[in-house]
Amino acid sequence: MPSPEQRLTVAKQAAPAAAPAPAAAKAPTPAQGEPTPAVRPAPVKGEPTPAVRPTPEKGEPTLAKREPTPAKQEPTPAKPPESQLAQNGPTLADPNTRPQEAELAPRVEKQFALDLSPPLPTELEMQSPTEDLMMPAPTPVVETPDPVLPALPRAPTTVRPEEVPDRTPLVIAEPTPPSQPPGEVWPASPQLKALVARVAVHPECEAWASRLDAKLSHLEGLPLDSKDAGLILDQMVIIHNDASTLAEQLGYSWKRTDMLQVGFALKRRLSIWRPLHECALADDGVRAAPLDPQQMAQPLNRVEDELRTGGELLSWSDFLMLDHIRDAMSLGYPELERRKLARKILGRLESPGLDQAQQKLLATAPFDPFRAELIQWAAEDVTLATALRQIEQFESTLSTTDSTRLADSCLSLHYSPKPHVAALADLIDQHYRNANCRIAVNASFLDALLPQMEPAEQDVDDHILGNRVLGRSRRETELKLRFAPDPIQWRVQLDVVGVVDSNTSSHSGPVTVFNHGRSYYYASKQLVVNPLGFWVSPATASAQTTTGINGLRTDYDEVPLIGSIVRSVARNQSEAKQVEARHVVERKVEKNAMEQLDAGLNEKVDLWQDKLLSMAVDPLNDMGLSPAVVDMNTTAEQLVGRFRIAGDMQLAAHTPRPVAFEDSALSLQLHESTLNNSVRQLQLAGRRYRLDDVVRRIESRLPQTEGSLLEQLPEGVEVVFADEDPIEIRVYDGKIEMTVAIAELANGDRVYRNFRVIVAYSPQINGLQAELAREGTIKLDGPELGFGGQIALRGVFAKVFSKHRTLPIIPPQVADDSRLQQFELSQLALYDGWVALSISPKAAVAADTQEEPKVRIGHGAILQKILH
Repeated sequence: MPSPEQRLTVAKQAAPAAAPAPAAAKAPTPAQGEPTPAVRPAPVKGEPTPAVRPTPEKGEPTLAKREPTPAKQEPTPAKPPESQLAQNGPTLADPNTRPQEAELAPRVEKQFALDLSPPLPTELEMQSPTEDLMMPAPTPVVETPDPVLPALPRAPTTVRPEEVPDRTPLVIAEPTPPSQPPGEVWPASPQLKALVARVAVHPECEAWASRLDAKLSHLEGLPLDSKDAGLILDQMVIIHNDASTLAEQLGYSWKRTDMLQVGFALKRRLSIWRPLHECALADDGVRAAPLDPQQMAQPLNRVEDELRTGGELLSWSDFLMLDHIRDAMSLGYPELERRKLARKILGRLESPGLDQAQQKLLATAPFDPFRAELIQWAAEDVTLATALRQIEQFESTLSTTDSTRLADSCLSLHYSPKPHVAALADLIDQHYRNANCRIAVNASFLDALLPQMEPAEQDVDDHILGNRVLGRSRRETELKLRFAPDPIQWRVQLDVVGVVDSNTSSHSGPVTVFNHGRSYYYASKQLVVNPLGFWVSPATASAQTTTGINGLRTDYDEVPLIGSIVRSVARNQSEAKQVEARHVVERKVEKNAMEQLDAGLNEKVDLWQDKLLSMAVDPLNDMGLSPAVVDMNTTAEQLVGRFRIAGDMQLAAHTPRPVAFEDSALSLQLHESTLNNSVRQLQLAGRRYRLDDVVRRIESRLPQTEGSLLEQLPEGVEVVFADEDPIEIRVYDGKIEMTVAIAELANGDRVYRNFRVIVAYSPQINGLQAELAREGTIKLDGPELGFGGQIALRGVFAKVFSKHRTLPIIPPQVADDSRLQQFELSQLALYDGWVALSISPKAAVAADTQEEPKVRIGHGAILQKILH
């Protein structure tokens, strides 16, 4: 008799290669607060989005799968003469990827461009969203290329702290205050120059760094519309393209990592500087006329008349905040408040959650002047030079205050009536509001979370071809996940492969027939996750059945001759009905498989969606962080998602992220901007709180741990946070550093003013368990703190940031899950603003050899492999 494993193997071979994609599920209910016009077209059954689109093909779940827009094939440019190079300008080169190898530093993305949004039409008209923005550049004809250098040897398997090469620190020069108001000139780039100085100490990079530093010095102070500035920018493109070539020759070391970092820093600037230079050349010098809020009266009246005619004024008035607009006109709102109001309403007018009828209403003629006037309210007169200075200021400080100023200016430029300026704002948005959270999940990780299906036996009591059938059956089932490639969403197919063995008896008059049967079945169901929610398709199934007769029994078995005749007739009739009975059994097996799969998965999907909303999306929305999907796609091996967690007036990621190893089953990269954006929404700046109230608010947004800080805090302590940057979080060199700026702290009759508390956390790792523990002593920095103040404040903050209290990186319920014991933490890099985490199978980590070493854990400049 075959074993259960052999049976499942036979079932897999009998199953079809792939089940057809089932039909779409019901679309979600509109979000709370969305206006409800009186007339709204009924949604098509199974259609997940309100937009007009063709009816989904039969079997297609949710969104109709669409192919990505093919990239326009750009011809390889020939080597132009120097005059043409100066006229047309070179293009940014696309460096080639390298195979995964070990290195002494957390590796950054080899592709310099991280955003998926298309560039300006002048750069590339039909670019595929998954391709890099960089194009082949002509061979440099002016600059002398750097010499080809031999590659450095690979890193050893284990790098101990005392063996790690020293890394040149990054020192950003303090900007010199201008002696007179800055004009429309190119500002200094202290952060980029600091990156250049760091690579300049390496002999292999010295010549390249000298070229770039000279061009940056020549550019500084030139008028924005200077022709010389355009020539310098073209020469910088050539220098940038040489950076990727030089990085390939530096081996796997901090040199290469630093070179890639400065290359990307230059690339994101050139992607903005060159279009900005074109904007400056096209600027006619005409400034916007002073705003008169009363000009909104007529457009507002027309909108109200339109809504009143359709009987929809009441529902739309709240959504469009029409009463607030009248208050802003009559009460004379300050410019800042008026600008915030207009931007909020414009955001609602452009909301992707509006259905087709709502979009049609908002596209009618009365709304055009209303929208145009709102845009004038929302825009601030920001010059191109101001935007440039704010970019360089943020690059140097990374402070919340500077990020807010840049985000505000970017939004103002977005509302510019000049298309090329609005396009420039989109470029700034792409580079400085990039995805700050990325997750990739392999099928092996999800397979481990699938339930193990034990064989199940049950009684059989059914009717087949009018005869009652009794007996026992045994079912063996295996679950398996498959990823269906999709460029715009996550698409997962759950396959169920099973075998049903049965021994039954059927009764018809005086005859009882004893049968045995075996049914192989295959069922599948698709789950789709996209920005609109979770969607499931109806299950499909197919079955193949074989049956046989074990024996017969009749009421005439003891009667000579007649008994033989009855048995012969009964066997012939039973065998004649075998084919028909087999089809009936197959339909029943298929129906049962589909019903069980639908009932089991549909309920779980509802729970998953509710949990995602309650634990992540809703809290982030309540904090004003507006989580957004930058990209979701499915490959044959992975689900990949890139997300932005930032409010409208906040920036996100702008630096390249570390790369996970190829054997990662689960990887996560999180940028420090997600933490800083969350902290900023606490609105602590300039406010007075009791210390226990602050701790309670922060604890409510952190993973739950044993014990509470409230039990350890001294009573009666009050704090007033600084007006700017009250809490800043930085991720660098293998640690997470938090700085708390306090304007005043009162503890009884003692008052301390104007000081900062600096505390660092480093990771501790054990298998799948990873947590942050305080590193070293607490630092206090303040000009008014004496020796006594230092002692007293250390006593307070040693309890707030206790060494005995750790913060989990991986939730304990995940680390302790018995189903995940085959995995371990294989990468944890805290570098250049990013926390990069990977989980891999233990077998993959244990397979590392001296011939193919992988430095798994990167604690900044100290990189070491987890030893077994």
